[in-house]
Amino acid sequence: MKWVLLFLLITLLTPCTFAQEFNAGLINGLWYSQEKIFTNEPVRIYVAIRNNTGEDLTGRVEFYDNNKVIGRAEVSALDGRIVESWTDWIPDHGEHTLSASLSRTELSKVGSSTKAVEVTSALAEDIIFVDYDTDKDGVGNVDDIDDDGDGISDTVEEENNTNPLVFNEKQDNINQANTDVTDDGGIADATRTKENRGFEQYLTPSPAYTALSNFTDILNTTKQNIDTYREVRQEAETEKTTPPEIFVNEDGFGQITRTTNNGIAIETPDMPEIKEGSFLNSIILVSKNIWSALCTATLASVSFYLGHAIFVQLTILFGILFALYKLARKFGKRPS
Repeated sequence: MKWVLLFLLITLLTPCTFAQEFNAGLINGLWYSQEKIFTNEPVRIYVAIRNNTGEDLTGRVEFYDNNKVIGRAEVSALDGRIVESWTDWIPDHGEHTLSASLSRTELSKVGSSTKAVEVTSALAEDIIFVDYDTDKDGVGNVDDIDDDGDGISDTVEEENNTNPLVFNEKQDNINQANTDVTDDGGIADATRTKENRGFEQYLTPSPAYTALSNFTDILNTTKQNIDTYREVRQEAETEKTTPPEIFVNEDGFGQITRTTNNGIAIETPDMPEIKEGSFLNSIILVSKNIWSALCTATLASVSFYLGHAIFVQLTILFGILFALYKLARKFGKRPS
C-alpha cells in the first residue's frame, strides 16, 4: 500500500513540473527601439517574459553582446501576465550576436515559500550587422552611394582621389586636384572637412559620449549656417560696390558706350562732373563701412570659435564651475 501511494504521488506531481517548464519563458525574441542601428548610436533592446504557471514568477534577465554581459534586470510576473524588460546598448561597428537569457526563476504561491524552477524557452538570440552612418542620413555606408553626404558619389570621389568619408564643402572644382604643397615639399589635402570633434573623441560609448556628440553636431550646424550667411552677405556687398561695365569709344573724347541686355549699343554724352558729397554723407559712408567690417570680423570670429568644439566645451565647463563657486561662496558662509 505504501508503494501504491508513492506511485500516485509521483504521477500527480510530474505534470505540474512539465507545466511549469513549458508555461514560462521568453517570447517573441528580441526587438529594438529603432529599426536601423548604427555605430555609436544608443539603442534600447527589449524582451518579453510570459508566465502561465499558475503562480507568481520572479527571475533575472541578462543581455549579452557577443557573449559579454551588457545589462541585467530583475523581473516579476504575475500568473497569466506578460512583462517586458530592456537594457540600453551603444554598439560598435561590425557583426553582433545579441541574446537575452532568463535565469534564477522562482515561483511564489500565497502562503508558501518560493521554489526554484527551470524554463525551457529561456534564451532569445539575434545576429545583426552594425554599420557606420557618416552623414547621419539614416542609410548605412554599405548601402549609401554618398557616405559623407556632400552631393558627390563615392564612385566619383574615388576616381578623383578624394576621401568619400570627408565632406567636401567646395564642389565647383572637384575634378581638379584638391591639394596644396606643404613647406617640406609634400602634398597636403586642402579640402576643408565637415568633421569638428570635441572631447567625445576621447570617451568610450556612454551617455556622456552621446551628449557631447550631439552638442558638437549642433556646433557644426551653427558654424555652417554662419559661413553660409557670410558668403551671401559678402556677395551682396560686392554687387553693391561693383560699378556697371562700360566701354569707352576709340576716339577718346570722353563718350562711352553702354551695352543693353538686347545687345544694342547706346551712345551717351559726356557725364557732368560729379560734385563731392557733403561732410555728413562722408560720415555716413565711413560709418557703414566700419559697421560692415565689424560684422564681418565678428561673424568670422564666431565661426572660428565654433569650429573648435573642444574650446567651446571648455568654456562652458569653466562657466559652470565658476557659477558653482559663486553659489558656494554666497550660500556656504556660516552665520556668525
